[in-house]
Amino acid sequence: MSRPDLLALTPQAIASLSNLGLVKRAQKEIEQGKGPRLEELADGTVVGTFEDGNSARLLPGKSLKDSPCTCNATTVCRHRVAVALAYPTLSSASAAPAPEKAAETAPEPPWSPGSVDDQALAELIPRRSLERAESLRERGYLAQVRRGTFVGEDVPTVSLATCTVRFLVPRNLGYARCDCSVGTGCEHLPLAIWAFRAADEKDATSRELSVEVARQHVESHEGGPALDAAGDLASFLLLEGAQHASTGLAGRFALARSSLADVKMAWPLAALDEIEDLLGAYVSRGARYAPAKLSATLAELFARLRAARTGGAVPPRAVLGMDEAPETKLDYVRLVSLGTRLFADGRERRAEVVLADPASAGLLVVRRAFTYAEDQTPENGAELGRRQGAPGATLEALGRGQVVTSGATRQPDRLVVFSTRGLQRTSVTPQSGDWSLLPAPLLVKDVSVLEAILRARPPRFLRPRQLAENVHAFAVSRVVDVTYAPGAQMVRAELEDAGGHTFFVELSHRRVAPGALDALAEGLGGKRGQLRYLSGEVRRSARGLIVEPLALSCEGSGVVVLDLQPAAATGPLRTAEDRPPLPPLPAALAELEGCLADAVHQGLRHVVPAWTSRLSAVAARVRELGMKRLADDLGSLATKLEAARASGQASDEAALAAAWADAALRVTVGLEQLGT
Repeated sequence: MSRPDLLALTPQAIASLSNLGLVKRAQKEIEQGKGPRLEELADGTVVGTFEDGNSARLLPGKSLKDSPCTCNATTVCRHRVAVALAYPTLSSASAAPAPEKAAETAPEPPWSPGSVDDQALAELIPRRSLERAESLRERGYLAQVRRGTFVGEDVPTVSLATCTVRFLVPRNLGYARCDCSVGTGCEHLPLAIWAFRAADEKDATSRELSVEVARQHVESHEGGPALDAAGDLASFLLLEGAQHASTGLAGRFALARSSLADVKMAWPLAALDEIEDLLGAYVSRGARYAPAKLSATLAELFARLRAARTGGAVPPRAVLGMDEAPETKLDYVRLVSLGTRLFADGRERRAEVVLADPASAGLLVVRRAFTYAEDQTPENGAELGRRQGAPGATLEALGRGQVVTSGATRQPDRLVVFSTRGLQRTSVTPQSGDWSLLPAPLLVKDVSVLEAILRARPPRFLRPRQLAENVHAFAVSRVVDVTYAPGAQMVRAELEDAGGHTFFVELSHRRVAPGALDALAEGLGGKRGQLRYLSGEVRRSARGLIVEPLALSCEGSGVVVLDLQPAAATGPLRTAEDRPPLPPLPAALAELEGCLADAVHQGLRHVVPAWTSRLSAVAARVRELGMKRLADDLGSLATKLEAARASGQASDEAALAAAWADAALRVTVGLEQLGT
């Protein structure tokens, strides 16, 4: 009998069940003719005998881990890996020619994990794990379901708040793989199957969709008082402004934060933490503070609180992050670095390394912060690269390498922390820079597909607060043009993907990364070898996608982390004019965004008369440009400001805060859609 489960396993799937090193070693031995001697028994057992005398038996209905091997390894050993890799060759050699079909039949639809019944789950999942899953199901949870065809790496996948479950083989749950610390047979497998059931009932044709498997809604949740506390604090900050309410608020923040934490509302809690951090930066005159940042975060908090109560396309649980665990332990994982970004704030330096997880198509971030005393000179660029980035590895090695770890935890915002306790280990090794095996959408081969994905997303103030959510790797076919704008101190380039679709690269000079522009110019110009891939943070614009690059992968040079390069002189580039002025509509929205941010800085109770005149002027501009509803919102804001000042009543001030939020959210959506 044939073993379709083994035929469905790709090398990447086998690597996720074991590790990449074992797969590469087994592949090399098979290529050298040192692979196992295979025999398939009548019951479907595949026996592999090796030159060292060991024998592995892959049993039907059992995973690689549960199949025996005479080497007595407690984990998936190289013998079982080699047998699984070699089996397709045995199967194809022994297969009989297929008889001719009398007539063409419709292809069978891909298997859905939703077809698995609860009885099968009860036989596979330990009782305590199934009870935990039932408890989570009773409370309700969110999932992102992605259907798969089982062709190559296109397998059914469910992304939960705390982990990702992949079904590597159809009709065989023994090969389902979760990236939590348990890996197989955990409570997340039933959650993923129930999510597929809900997706099959909701829409049986869409390739990817979000589902809410919930038996109670946020409206009936005890989190109402927590939302009220957060909303009251946000309104107070908006009315008083950073100039008047930046100190003496520790108690109010602690109360609101504690209330949100008690009901597990991760995203409003994170927004509140960011607001407090920005106010602290204002008091200490830190560079992190900017009125626009404070305004955007306050608008986000208002948006999440509103969406949680009114509902909409994004379920309330997703808006509030109610399924996010404070900390998630990860199983044995391999992570590939996509580069490092450096930040400077006075005498502080911060480095963020972006790591891609090929198994879950997710991104994780390692963050390191350094504070320098008054008698020390803060380090930049390559000097920071010599600082420790991971256990036993520098930031430079981590930024251009790959990580294999069995002791890592992930926070809700996808910040990852490596543990050094007990037998938990983390190793950092160099990578070749071949990002071809990264799954979509991490690796972008067609820019138009990514543009469609970005257009279809909800506004950023309703999405999960995840670090590096816009970072992607791009397969580069051709560098069309490279220029330098002296006034803006910016390198700009036009690139093409394999289909001839254009995207743009822009990188500005920053003191903390003195060699980044020169390294980018050299990489784009071919001085470091042919450019194969480029990673960076993506944003939309009227021209197309714009990438702020993190790293380059060049033939012969490996991965070049731009921010960690030493300062060096490069050849002259063709100069170009500074960025042209914005078109009228984006320019008006940008002016309005600044006006609303100034209100947050001063406080609506304290804005000067000139601010009101400025608001009226920009309202007239947006009305002329056809944005009537926004202009009406601005008129309502001015009217409510006058009423609140005249009466001083709490109800009028609450209406004023709501009017500001109306205008701010409309401006935010407009700028995001225009890519400004």
